[in-house]
Order: sequence, then structure tokens, then C-alpha cells
Amino acid sequence: MPYLDQFMLQWKAYLMQQLSLCGLSYVASDAGGSLDIKANSLAYFAWLRTHSIELAGIDEERDSVAWVMLEKQLKALANKAENGTFDLVSKLHLEESQIQIHLNFSYDDEQHIVYVS
Repeated sequence: MPYLDQFMLQWKAYLMQQLSLCGLSYVASDAGGSLDIKANSLAYFAWLRTHSIELAGIDEERDSVAWVMLEKQLKALANKAENGTFDLVSKLHLEESQIQIHLNFSYDDEQHIVYVS
């Protein structure tokens, strides 16, 4: 499975947990996959924005910016992971399936973005 898909699934798991904490449910559609992840992420960002004193006055366009920034981070990390995995496999004689990458997500309520590490 490509790293971007793996990282999106990690975000989805985190997102489902966070939505639950907010009293919201993850909504799945017939489209499924990345469209559902994006739609639920935007719903989560909207909830965060509307329930934060620091973000009063910020409009819903900022939710789309938060999604684009998250998606760019995940793509960049996926590219790094693919290159790094190739190096590890060739230098340490590991199998790619032995390498696991777990991401951490942290929400910055002042910037209204999610950082990925």
C-alpha cells in the first residue's frame, strides 16, 4: 500500500477519534475513500473553528486551507517515506513490510491547522 494511503488511513483513525470526542460521527458516503476523509475533515475543522474563542471571526474558507495544508504535509511525508524506505531496504537488507511509520497529529488552535510529525 502506498505511503500516502497509509498516512490517510492514520489521519482517518485520528479523525474518527477526535470526532467522537466532539460528539460527532464519521459520515461515510457511497463515494468513500479520500472524499469521505476530506468531507469529515472539513466538518471537524468547522467544529473546531466554531467552538474556539481564539478563532472567532475566521470564516469557513480557513477550514479548506487547513485541509490543503494537512494534505500537503501528508504527501510530503509520503514522498520522504518512500525514499527513506528504499534506502533502508537496500542498506540494511530489510523487507519493506518490516518498516512501519506512525504519524502524530497535533492541532494548533491559534493557526487553525494540524501539524503532522
